[in-house]
Amino acid sequence: MQLVRLFWIAALAVLAAPVAAQDSYPSRSVRWVVPFPAGGPTDTLSRVLAAKLGEQWGQSVVVENKGGASGAIGSEFVAKATPDGYTIMLGTQSTHASNMIFFPNLPYDPLKDFQPLTLIGTACMALVVPPSVPVNTPQELVTWIKKQDGGVNYASAAQGSSQHVAAELMVRRAGLKATHVPYRGSAAAMPDLMSGRVSFMFDNLPSALPQARAGKVKALAQTCAVRSPSAPDLPTMIESGFPDFAIEGWYGILAPTRTPRPIVDKLSTDINKALREPDSMERWKSLGFDPIGTTPEAFAQRQRADLAYWKKMIEDTGIKAE
Repeated sequence: MQLVRLFWIAALAVLAAPVAAQDSYPSRSVRWVVPFPAGGPTDTLSRVLAAKLGEQWGQSVVVENKGGASGAIGSEFVAKATPDGYTIMLGTQSTHASNMIFFPNLPYDPLKDFQPLTLIGTACMALVVPPSVPVNTPQELVTWIKKQDGGVNYASAAQGSSQHVAAELMVRRAGLKATHVPYRGSAAAMPDLMSGRVSFMFDNLPSALPQARAGKVKALAQTCAVRSPSAPDLPTMIESGFPDFAIEGWYGILAPTRTPRPIVDKLSTDINKALREPDSMERWKSLGFDPIGTTPEAFAQRQRADLAYWKKMIEDTGIKAE
């Protein structure tokens, strides 16, 4: 009888251990992976939120940039990480929606290998050109490009990214001759845009607006369906003569699949709290980022819905893997 009693005490202790571990989460440093190089919008958003979470938890949240392969390297790393809440990432519509369509042989499954935590927000893009290009509207840019012998080069953050899709959509609709030059993130492309080595780029508002306000590039239009509150003076592509030209990207936080539900709920709740703090909201406004904050289920639903949208966009533009 004593042996049976000891057996059940031991069994209950084993079952209680994970619960206790989850109650004390996080008890050590958390790794926050950004699947793009430092300096771009994903990096900026991550560092603001990671700092806020560190303050909440009294634990460090370390941002690690693992760029390359259109975000696949960092995403694969997180997909294969231990599902204990100590490795999370910031994903985008490209890493966790359109890449699934564009790259059929991804080393990870954007749906099956990840546990959505929260959709932190959306951001459309701005069409930007170097100060040296003598245009002030998208239509003036179209006219100028058509006058360039041999066409022009345009930049994007990565092959198959929303920036690439937007640019190719404009190129095809306007009948332009333009060559795509993919970079490893927006921050890597920006110096070549500023210097005029590439003639235009669609870049996310969080990284494009500060450069435009500093006079380092010219912003001609935004891809929001209606003007973003963070850029009320910047016309939309629709207003600029491009019907049905509305493209919006998203940013969300994900963990490896099979992360325990209590940890998933805590991460979602705490990230949403950090997202909505007053000084965070001021920072988002300056960056052109529209915060949302959702449940894990709502984020998963948005992710699946975007697959159909981006499949059509990629088919319309005819973009192929290079």
